Amino acid sequence: MFKHLISLSLCFSCTVLAQDAIQAKLANESILLDITAPTADSYVVVGERGHVLLGQTLTDSVQVPVPTKATLTAVTHVGERLWAVGHDHSILHSIDAGQTWVSQYEDAGKERPFLDVLFFDELHGVVAGAYGSFMRTRDGGQTWQKELHASLLHPDDIAYLEEIRELDGEEFYLDELSSILPHLNRLSYDGTTLYLAGEAGMLAKSVNAGESWERIDIDYEGSFFDIITAGDKLIAGGLRGNLFIQSQGESWTQVDLCHTSSINSLLLYNEQLTVMSNNGYIATIDYANLDTDPSCNDPQVTVIQNANKVTVMNALPLNNTMIAVTSQGIASLVNQK
Repeated sequence: MFKHLISLSLCFSCTVLAQDAIQAKLANESILLDITAPTADSYVVVGERGHVLLGQTLTDSVQVPVPTKATLTAVTHVGERLWAVGHDHSILHSIDAGQTWVSQYEDAGKERPFLDVLFFDELHGVVAGAYGSFMRTRDGGQTWQKELHASLLHPDDIAYLEEIRELDGEEFYLDELSSILPHLNRLSYDGTTLYLAGEAGMLAKSVNAGESWERIDIDYEGSFFDIITAGDKLIAGGLRGNLFIQSQGESWTQVDLCHTSSINSLLLYNEQLTVMSNNGYIATIDYANLDTDPSCNDPQVTVIQNANKVTVMNALPLNNTMIAVTSQGIASLVNQK
């Protein structure tokens, strides 16, 4: 019987030797990649060269020291406990809303960045990244276990791997599996189902916190960079402005955004979908009332391009402001004409 999940246990102490991040005067204007809000009135931002910034408004952010110089790609929180991940297979942890950080894991030799992190509670979390990198902790990050999920592959690749296993044995099978898994770009959890967006048209879902996966069929072979749920709808965005929406039990509908800049993040706010893309493109979509063949010319879809054309990576509402992280630092997200 084909085994969908192969788990290899790795144990590391909570503190790993690493170089401190560069303290930069203009860190709040550097390339920033993700944002989260561990308290009702504060945010934590991560980005290039290990930059971690804390703030409450657009103008009061302060850089805090962290034990890495690796670019940090994603950050999440459970209460005031935070985890940030990035290049060099880095995983950082804070127990005080981002004021202080320790390194839980690092393997610079991997050269496979982690691209997202998600925790179900204070103990159980997963990280995902390039070349199928996937790890799990059940003790808040004291130890991490590597997992290889063959079920994320295209059925043709799964059949090929089964031939490899039969002809060349388990060791060669594992080597080949780890070499052909797609990049895993974004995790999303709706409280019941865990979703995953990745390379080469890979969308998947799991009802057991990612221990096993089922691929989601879609007629698209480009990479996806985010996936979210909105009521009974599943929404996925990826390369060259490709945005797809699926209602439960129905086929996918593609939304023409009238641009070809890759989508970085999807945000639900005030019953609207905000789509953040490269080159300063921001779309606001009334996703519940779309036409059958929606485009940027429809009244339910508004697409603008910021005057400075700065890439928007992600955003969140805080203190009556939509705070965004961009390729030029922290900014206010303006998504209206």
